[in-house]
Amino acid sequence: MNKPLSLILSLIGMAGLQLPLRAGTGPLVDDAPFWSSQLMKNEPILFIQEEGSVCARGKLLFIPTSQPLLTQPNLVLKYEAEIDYKWTPGTATIELTPGSRIPFKTAAEMKPAKGSKGGRLWFEGHYFHDLQVQATYEHKDVWTWQPPRVAQPLTRSMAKLKERKGLRIVALGDSITEGYNASGFSKINVAPFQPCYAQLVANLLQQRFGAPVTLLNLGVAGTRAENGLTKITSLIEANPDLILIAYGMNHREAGPQFEAGLRALLAAVQQAAPQVDVVLVSPMTQAPAQGKVAPKFFAYRDALQNLTSPHVALADVTTPFAELLKQKDFSDLSGNNYNHPNDFTHRLYAHVICRLFEVYK
Repeated sequence: MNKPLSLILSLIGMAGLQLPLRAGTGPLVDDAPFWSSQLMKNEPILFIQEEGSVCARGKLLFIPTSQPLLTQPNLVLKYEAEIDYKWTPGTATIELTPGSRIPFKTAAEMKPAKGSKGGRLWFEGHYFHDLQVQATYEHKDVWTWQPPRVAQPLTRSMAKLKERKGLRIVALGDSITEGYNASGFSKINVAPFQPCYAQLVANLLQQRFGAPVTLLNLGVAGTRAENGLTKITSLIEANPDLILIAYGMNHREAGPQFEAGLRALLAAVQQAAPQVDVVLVSPMTQAPAQGKVAPKFFAYRDALQNLTSPHVALADVTTPFAELLKQKDFSDLSGNNYNHPNDFTHRLYAHVICRLFEVYK
């Protein structure tokens, strides 16, 4: 292993490259998204032993150019190559050794009769967090998905950030916005204590521009766009500069009906706070049924695109998440194995949103 990577990995093992933050906001996240770097940091893997296989396996997103480092979810304890796991150069597959300390599940355990949702093993809390080993490695691959060019910057918010006047953010959304299943979420609260995507956005913008950025998170589990209308008074009192609106996971209607509901919420928000910028966030997908992502998620993404304007932008998380599912198992990317993100996917949300603010190119 070369010395620069060894130094980076040792820092990651001590909980990452971080700056001091106010209590309760958790660590910062690097401002380089994984798709723009040849150093993958903390890619989650839930090892699964398929029926008839002698060992459990996990798949990486890219093919490493040198031995991957695997750590526990807390990012402190490092597992040992050849003792706990084996990697064959030129492949993206990692196999566990007999007697490995790394946790795994059998394929049968991932589809139990009890404790399942939609035929899948499903738990809230940090159950899946504790199973997801973190992989860090160098590679030379280019991911199949690359973000589109930002056609319309959010000029009001950008001006405040560039002039270091400070930015007040309000987030409206469901359980994903509230914080499920980020490790730093109050109902999870385990190392490495990473905050949810909305707080990561505030952290990244503050880090990038050196301006004070505050967040009022009004996300509530189980809610839909119409529930956002009940938050208008709180929104007015917060006097925000930027509003994140992220619904969709709890909706069941067709795309046009979803668009109508979001249009009504957006109109109410803009009437209450006419000078704000708005980011509409399309969600990750629910666990695929029979290996196929529900078409509604792409319809919802397209509906949100129809609502964009010079001061309303779309942060499309749906597309890159669906691309991840072509190479990674859903159980690698979800905090409950059904409909919530884990730390990695919360970072995906934050990076997609922050690209709208030119945090990186």
